[in-house]
Amino acid sequence: MNDLLHKLVSAVITGALIALVGYLSVAVRRRRVAREEAAAPVPVEDRTQTLLRRAQQLDSSRDELAAQGRHADALPKAREAAELWRELTRVRTGRFQAERRAALGRLSELLTAMGEEHQAAQVRQEAAGLS
Repeated sequence: MNDLLHKLVSAVITGALIALVGYLSVAVRRRRVAREEAAAPVPVEDRTQTLLRRAQQLDSSRDELAAQGRHADALPKAREAAELWRELTRVRTGRFQAERRAALGRLSELLTAMGEEHQAAQVRQEAAGLS
């Protein structure tokens, strides 16, 4: 009986030590990974992605305001979106032409709705030149 108790206690202690070593090993690894991640440089976002995201946000905001009949509020967003699409077509030659043409079309519509027919005609002419 004594021998059996001794083996049982020995097995429990061995199991506990193995579990403790495993726990400490995982804790040390987690701390090391956390230090490495903290020391790693922050990835720099591609400028194109920043411009694209902002242009899409402005397009969405412009469309929402225009749908509500708030043309005066939508117009500055439309101008900024068109400018960002121009910049994107400069940064990525051959890309974003359709998006730029669509943004110019919506800008032209808003300018017309606001009575700015001369500016609207200029914007339509720019859009036509993108074909």
